[in-house]
Amino acid sequence: MRKASLTLAACVALLWATSVQAGLTAAAKCEATKNQEAGKYSLCLQQARAKLVQTKGTCSTSYTTACYRDEECPSGETCNKDLTKYGEAVTKCKRKFAEKWQKAIDKATEAGGTCPDGRSTDGDFQTVADVCSSHVATGLGTGGELSILPASGQTTSYGPGSDGDVQAGATLSYKDNGDGTITDNNTGLMWEKKDESSGIHDKDNTYTWGMPDPPYTMNGTMVTEFLATLNTSPCFAGYCDWRIPNVKELQSIVDYEIRYPGPVVNAAFHNAAGCTGCTDVRLASCSCTRSSYYWSSTTYRNSTLGAWGVYFTDGTVGLSGEHKDFSFAVRAVRGGL
Repeated sequence: MRKASLTLAACVALLWATSVQAGLTAAAKCEATKNQEAGKYSLCLQQARAKLVQTKGTCSTSYTTACYRDEECPSGETCNKDLTKYGEAVTKCKRKFAEKWQKAIDKATEAGGTCPDGRSTDGDFQTVADVCSSHVATGLGTGGELSILPASGQTTSYGPGSDGDVQAGATLSYKDNGDGTITDNNTGLMWEKKDESSGIHDKDNTYTWGMPDPPYTMNGTMVTEFLATLNTSPCFAGYCDWRIPNVKELQSIVDYEIRYPGPVVNAAFHNAAGCTGCTDVRLASCSCTRSSYYWSSTTYRNSTLGAWGVYFTDGTVGLSGEHKDFSFAVRAVRGGL
């Protein structure tokens, strides 16, 4: 189910489901607990939104006129607010939900049962809950859940109003899942880790995007070899829905505080001390990123024989020399659908 298809009524039914757990099997208890925690997560987001609505801001041009909403500013201006606390609150909601979700699974396992897959991971359910929260906010007349982008990562200030001074957006936050994957606590996306094993996860592997001639289909070796391997049963980390990230998703893991030659990513994606010779991505210390160009799945519309990507040497979003048959690095992602 794509997020846009969720109605307010469906969200309410989905997220606020409860169950009397006495006498239930371990699997049923786990499923009921997951639904209850999803409802709490959605409520947590709304409470964070409520506090943000009550936070005073200033109009975007003058920076002197106080406001709570865009409508209170002169035409064309927006009501700017410090989003730091809101971002921290949302991150706390996500972390608590992930912990409760895993605890439900662990309890079922300890009791000798299993937990039904359904929306198989906390990240999948978080995505649904985020959209449902947006519907609820819209229904309350707030204009919808505020979309908070991840922060750039830059913390060095270059004067008042500069990125390092304001530090807008949600603080970069990641969780190593211990299975070769990393979850972005802000976006809910799950990322493949890289290593130096000479295997499918090796950071130095490169692949072609696809056809440099009409119809410019994405059918290169990053699909036929890389994704095909990850998505062949039993599949990487037990998930069979790995894909190539779009250019915005790929840029979201850049940390702009890190200098050239990079790699410009959080330590979760590149452990400088542990990368050399690491061969098991399930280890927290084993995480690598190549300081080079990584393909995204996004085609360059002005010249469709090329595709967008991100240079992890300095965080630049750019083009591949406009040739889809060139070979570059890739990192798989899942979720966000």
